[in-house]
Amino acid sequence: MKSKMASKLCYGSGDIYGGGAFLVFSLLYMNFLMLVEGLPVLATSAIIFIGKFWDAVTDPICGRLSDKTRSKYGRRRLYFLIGIVPVFLSFIMLFYSFGIQGTTAKIIYHTFAYMFFGTAFTIVMVPYNAILSDMTSDYNERTGYTTIRMVMSGGASLICAVVPGLIIKAVGGGVNGPAQKKGYLVMAAILACVFGLCWLVVFLGTTEKKELPPVEKITVKDWISLFQNKPYRNFLGIFLNFQICVDLVLALFIFYVDIVVLKYGSYELLMGVLLVCQILFMLVYGAAAKKKGKAYPLYIGIPLWLITTLLFAFVNSGTHVAVLIALAVLIAAGASAGNLSTWSMLTDVFDLDEIQTGRRREGIYSGLTTFLRKFASGVAVFVLGVGLQALGFDQTEYNLLKSSAVDFDPSVYAQASIVSGIKWMFIVIPFVLLSVCMLFVTKNKINKKRFDAVLKGIECFKEGRKLSALTDEEIRDIETAVGKNIGELWQADSANAEK
Repeated sequence: MKSKMASKLCYGSGDIYGGGAFLVFSLLYMNFLMLVEGLPVLATSAIIFIGKFWDAVTDPICGRLSDKTRSKYGRRRLYFLIGIVPVFLSFIMLFYSFGIQGTTAKIIYHTFAYMFFGTAFTIVMVPYNAILSDMTSDYNERTGYTTIRMVMSGGASLICAVVPGLIIKAVGGGVNGPAQKKGYLVMAAILACVFGLCWLVVFLGTTEKKELPPVEKITVKDWISLFQNKPYRNFLGIFLNFQICVDLVLALFIFYVDIVVLKYGSYELLMGVLLVCQILFMLVYGAAAKKKGKAYPLYIGIPLWLITTLLFAFVNSGTHVAVLIALAVLIAAGASAGNLSTWSMLTDVFDLDEIQTGRRREGIYSGLTTFLRKFASGVAVFVLGVGLQALGFDQTEYNLLKSSAVDFDPSVYAQASIVSGIKWMFIVIPFVLLSVCMLFVTKNKINKKRFDAVLKGIECFKEGRKLSALTDEEIRDIETAVGKNIGELWQADSANAEK
């Protein structure tokens, strides 16, 4: 029991970096570039867009490389070891420009620094998303591993929502601006050490299959063929809509709290409640998913979040902070359900592909999924920035006014069009994305019984046994899971094998 829990904790340590670094980036990076480094808002948006695009491009490449790699350390684990130094260096470079002067020089440097950060993130996270299927093939055990992973990610996010700001203010002072450069450097160096060590733990505590399929040539046609996997297309509908929703809500949350409801002083409290409740809900959903299936939490969490989104229409600057706390709890209920279910579902896609093609393609699935997620998110966040600017909102001007004017009144600064625009973006965008996500959830056909039939079918296929080795019910379960007649597929593969 202890060794199994130790294995889960070591595996989950990878998302201390995944969740923690993502949150620090989301909360502090734009602020750092604009107010500490003094870069224009459009240049900042361009840096992030270029970085995300580069990051997305490298994901499929790294996924393919991890599929092809053969070493004494395994094909995935090797990258956890290789990635330790890039993870450490890139996170420091993200928040330190080595005294570079001049706007153009800073833009070039930070574009490179963010691209390097994205590359380091890809080196470890793409193999990380693929390795769980090697560690266990048990449907419920995978849910258990993912639950621990998401809990550790949530814990890291909670810490990274509070501690970095405390370090920055303790070292660089409480005024949001260039004087905080040293504070950002110390913060980045401390977290970089933690994130680097996490990957050493993952490397030492994870395992891989010893018998690997032969390396095969992958063409552009093979990448496109992934979309022929019906369960994967449905998974993308759930995953992309949910993850983009989370990214945009997180990006808008501070603006909503600050500009619309004028409760910036309670921002840390609201974010803390949201993150703590995510961890607690994750444990509850993890237990429910083992009994009811991986999609079950979505049937609870997404409707709750949809209702909560509509409730925000009645929130204004006069709303008591206790009401906002309650709404943050409900958002946490939806966010934790989506994170647990989507990341749990991804590993099953690899087996659903194998029963149809006879091939193991975890790496390219992981790489393509991460590519689509980052590219879509990058475009969405860029469009969001353009939308905020179109509303007349200038974050740099707003923050400078707050820090320089003793009697600054945000309710006077916030024009009616800005307030209503941000408010309805915060309501409409997540409502649309979550509604589409829920539509795909209703089409999900995977449960434990059907997945077990898929695993049995894979074993029969490998051992050269005929379709008759499966019961009629198992054949129906497989066909329901993959959405096609598996008998015809087996006959075609058998004929090809005989040739």
